[in-house]
Amino acid sequence: MSEAVANRYARALADVVAKTGRYTETLKELEDFRAVYAESAELREVLESPALRLDDKQKVLDAILERLALSETTANFLRVLLKHFRMKLLEAVIPAFRKLAYQRLGIVEVKFYHPREISPEERQAIAERFAELTGKKVELDFHRDETLLGGALAQIGSVTYDGSVKGSLERLREQLAAGWK
Repeated sequence: MSEAVANRYARALADVVAKTGRYTETLKELEDFRAVYAESAELREVLESPALRLDDKQKVLDAILERLALSETTANFLRVLLKHFRMKLLEAVIPAFRKLAYQRLGIVEVKFYHPREISPEERQAIAERFAELTGKKVELDFHRDETLLGGALAQIGSVTYDGSVKGSLERLREQLAAGWK
C-alpha cells in the first residue's frame, strides 16, 4: 500500500513540476534532501515522531530547506509530506518521481552490470549504443559485478538483456537439453 501512496505523491509532484519542466533539478534537490535525512537518525526521529508538534517539526524542516536552498516547489512538497505524516515515504517517492520524470523527458534508464572496470571511453560508447538502440536519451547506471565471468547484463525497465558468458552457457545448456528429449 505504501508504494501506491508513494506513487500518488510522486505523480502529484511530477504534475506540478510539468509546468516548469524542472524535472532534473527537482530530482537532484530531492536526492540532496534525502542524503541529509538519511544521514541523521535524530532528524528522522524528530520529523517522524508523533509526539512532537507539527509547528516544531516545521521549524526544523524549514531550517534544513533554507540551508539546502531548495526551490519553492521541492520545499513545498517536503512540507506536504511532513504535514501528512509521510516523510517515511521519501525513499519510495524519489524512485517513483525519477521514473515519471524520465518518461516525460524521454529518457530511458539502463542498468549495466559488468565484471571489470570500464573506461570513460567505453562508457561513452555504451551510452551511445543504447541511445541508438532505444531512440531515446540514456541514463546509464553502471554496476560492477565480479560474479560475471565475462560479457555484460543490461536491464531496461523489466527487460534484461543477458550478454554474459554465464547466460550464454545457460542458453547453450537449455538447447542441448531440449535436443536430448
